[in-house]
Amino acid sequence: MPSLRERDAHVIANIARLRFSPLGLVGGSGNCLIEEGGRRLLDLSASFGPAILGYSHPGITQAVAAACANMAGASLLAFPNDSAVALAEELLRLTPGGADRRVWFGHSGSDANDCAMRVLQAATGRSRFISFIGSYHGNLSGSMSISGHTAMTHTLPRAGLVLLPYPDPYRPDFSPEQVLALLDYQFATTCPPQQVAAVFIEPMMADAGLIVPPPGFLAALQQRCRRHDIAIVVDEVKVGLARSGKLHCFEHEGLEPDLIVLGKALGGGLPLSALIGPRRIMDHAPAFALQTTGGNPVTTAAGRAPASTTSRSMTVSP
Repeated sequence: MPSLRERDAHVIANIARLRFSPLGLVGGSGNCLIEEGGRRLLDLSASFGPAILGYSHPGITQAVAAACANMAGASLLAFPNDSAVALAEELLRLTPGGADRRVWFGHSGSDANDCAMRVLQAATGRSRFISFIGSYHGNLSGSMSISGHTAMTHTLPRAGLVLLPYPDPYRPDFSPEQVLALLDYQFATTCPPQQVAAVFIEPMMADAGLIVPPPGFLAALQQRCRRHDIAIVVDEVKVGLARSGKLHCFEHEGLEPDLIVLGKALGGGLPLSALIGPRRIMDHAPAFALQTTGGNPVTTAAGRAPASTTSRSMTVSP
């Protein structure tokens, strides 16, 4: 009988070429994964981020089972459901910002960053964006177009995108002062700041090597954005929700983002993302970023489970 990986290679498209793990999984519990054949393995990857609470977490299991057993619809489009509304209320309490904000729910960081890019362009009337070489903001046509990761050279950046070096204390090819001077030069020459809708920031560069920016760099970048009325979008998909030691990674630098993007860990392993921002942007136009199952009661129940459950026990295997 063919192995799970052999079956996978015959039916799953493309992604097998990216995998570097030899495992084929049939289960998981706590901090362990179970591969085909029954061997239990300590997992230190959290499946690249979404399984921040491990596998089969009792709180998530209970919340999802309850939501499935009494399913309040399957979409947020036609009518509200208590699970999505309660999670949105909770996210607004946990994130800094003004009182008049709104939450959009999607399935991944890719769609949340894509939504942010499109709504910002429409709401501001500005068509250009700034991001960083090495950044990864998603794999939809929009979020990919504002990413600067070297694995995405098969897809051209969007027209007018400015890609800046991300200063790395351990590989000082560009100092923070040089990067900021380059941005100032762009503003003075080929990229008038009044054309720029937003800058997308990873407060800790993720896929490019877990780069912690030098102290003061992001704050200085924020000052320039405020001077030119350029929105600040903080992509917390990989490094947010307490993974850096604070609930939000941008808090280390004291940033005050206009929009916050959450994903991966938000769903505790289920597909869930969120974009949080001011109403004047988020409600710019009706039906702006429709996703039929976005904000459905099952995934949003999973999103609420870590904060609402009193059960924190996890199965830890030797």
